[in-house]
Amino acid sequence: MINNFQNLAKKTLEDIFSCAEKKSQDFDVDFEGENLIIEINSSTFVLSIHNPSQQIWMSSPVSGAHHFEYREAGDSFKWVSTRDNSINLLEKIDRELSSFL
Repeated sequence: MINNFQNLAKKTLEDIFSCAEKKSQDFDVDFEGENLIIEINSSTFVLSIHNPSQQIWMSSPVSGAHHFEYREAGDSFKWVSTRDNSINLLEKIDRELSSFL
């Protein structure tokens, strides 16, 4: 189960990496190991794979810290906030990155 989690989490961060690079040339995007770092001006987003809890952790200059678990959401699976099931990782990071454009 850990390997499946690691594969899903790494693929998700790779997808976010690609989207952030395409979104703006003003974003400095680095993917090192299990950490994705996106710098915009003097602000930094950090997304990390947290294996013990099987979560992706996000530190955002816009909204603070969030933890996301891969859960069933209707007929699909999504990375959902552990604080609020209505918060989806991909939608949240897209919205927050867009606020810098």
